[in-house]
Amino acid sequence: MRQDCQIVFHPMNRVISVQPGTNLLAALRSANVQIESICGGKGECGKCRVIIDSGDYHEKRRTQKSHLSSEERGRGYRLACEIVVSGNMEVTVPVESRIERPQILCGLLGECDCGGMAPSVRTYPLEIRSDPVFPLSVRSIRLLNYSGPRPTISEAMYQKITGSDTRLKALLTETDGYPELIDLISEEEMKTPLGIALDLGTTTIACAIVDLESGIVLAEEATLNRQITYGEEVITRISFARNAEGLRLLQQAAAESINYVITRVTESAGVQPDDLMEICIGGNTVMTHLINAIDPGYLELADADVQRKPFIRKAQALGINLHSGAYCYCLPNVSRFVGGDAVAGVLSSGLHCGSELSLFIDLGTNGEIVLGNKDWIASISCASGPAFEGAGISSGMRAMHGAIERVAIEPDSGEAHVMVIGGARPRGICGSGLIDAVTGMFKAGILDFKGILKSHPLVRTGHAGPEYVLVPAAESATGQDIVITQPDMDYFMDSKAALCGGIGVLMKKYRLKVTDIRHIYLAGAFGAFVNLQNTVAFGIIPSFPFAEVHPVGNTSLKGAYAALVSLEKRREAQKIASMMVYIDLLVDSDFIEEYTAALSIPGKEEYFRDSSGEGDAL
Repeated sequence: MRQDCQIVFHPMNRVISVQPGTNLLAALRSANVQIESICGGKGECGKCRVIIDSGDYHEKRRTQKSHLSSEERGRGYRLACEIVVSGNMEVTVPVESRIERPQILCGLLGECDCGGMAPSVRTYPLEIRSDPVFPLSVRSIRLLNYSGPRPTISEAMYQKITGSDTRLKALLTETDGYPELIDLISEEEMKTPLGIALDLGTTTIACAIVDLESGIVLAEEATLNRQITYGEEVITRISFARNAEGLRLLQQAAAESINYVITRVTESAGVQPDDLMEICIGGNTVMTHLINAIDPGYLELADADVQRKPFIRKAQALGINLHSGAYCYCLPNVSRFVGGDAVAGVLSSGLHCGSELSLFIDLGTNGEIVLGNKDWIASISCASGPAFEGAGISSGMRAMHGAIERVAIEPDSGEAHVMVIGGARPRGICGSGLIDAVTGMFKAGILDFKGILKSHPLVRTGHAGPEYVLVPAAESATGQDIVITQPDMDYFMDSKAALCGGIGVLMKKYRLKVTDIRHIYLAGAFGAFVNLQNTVAFGIIPSFPFAEVHPVGNTSLKGAYAALVSLEKRREAQKIASMMVYIDLLVDSDFIEEYTAALSIPGKEEYFRDSSGEGDAL
């Protein structure tokens, strides 16, 4: 029998034992060390950089050379996904590879108005009548103040009723479509039933604990989705889940992440997980499949037939630590890449209620765009989100401590001035900073209208070709230059063209002009932190001169909250999912034309003639 190898991870001083032949990235996952791994371990992104201090190993592939310079290799840098453990090791996870202190948007407290409380879970006094002839026998059981179908009751609940000599209250749930009695508690011990509203994002998870009688939010917490070390994008996770073991690992990672954030939020509220009687989840199609342990492989097909009904399971069957009778309700999906989070966005923004045309934009790891009003709703999805979160960029990182979030570039000199999350030295640049930077570079003449780096004193030839030095090594936290390379610009231009082109497809399909749109709902961090004038000036989204802009926060969480406290809102969500048209850009004939036109800065004249990138107009 081969002896296990011991690996010590610095600076967290975490120790793990693994078998010889174990991939180092897999060992990091097992040790719950959160490390960047956008491609999921394929050796393509170059983000899972580690420093091997000592130990025995061999390299699995040779693609490391394209991501690491000879100088870096000499200092011990390797890609974790390409290292195979063969003996004891000591490994340092450098600052640029760590995932820590993310800037995650919650935003429910003080904003809870769903037009009336009608939760699925309610309490009712229980009246038990004994048989007058046989006093120890129960003749009838009645829920006071309840009108509806006769609830189902388990044998265990029935025995609890017959064996009780105290006044009881019944906890009733209607989540699974039929009333079910899930617990009986004495009137003296009965507490207000609580529930969890949760946004299950590809990268982050945010949740709120809610009083189901008043709708008051007691506490909010957020964390990273532990699935991220298996790949940043949903396509990568679909690929990882192709076999049963991969699906199990991803489901387990999601459940563990949910349990972790539930533990934190219950501690903040001073309650116990057993007090939680329901969880409502807003998440994209892949995420809701994975948490429910449903193989998402078929979602790779362009004509995938996606169920537009909510996934409903017992929470404990999914490994989520709530009350034993609690259900997990996932908002309904629409298509393979427009999921319950987009439905939640429409639900919480009210796009489906008015007669004026509205556009909803949610750029997370994936991008969802919804256009419509109370009469019709159409949607698209584009794979542009990661670039706007800093992913796929050589010096990019998510919005967390040490990320550059704001950039101002002097038009004459091209010199950059940066603002960093946490005020420390910068480790890299996140999406909002990147949008500022590229817009400033274009205005300063560092970029041409095709996004090509021009000859400039601050542009040099680097490892991957021309690159603009945003922050020199002496001023960074990593001791390395923070740069924007030509491959970065190519990727960013592709992403901006996909988003703007996708919006153009929706406009073209319904024969609309930018002047027809009256409301723009910007969800998530994109709406909260991004400079809108720069977003339009660079051509990421068109200029809508007559539209009112609404930053609407975490709409996935808000939609989950609405579904948690109102059965009527669940019915609305179902209606939204049923009526929403999905246009698949991968097979749409108009998309190539719109995408190609958007590969210039800013883009089509008819989309930007009313905007110079200055002032208040969007």
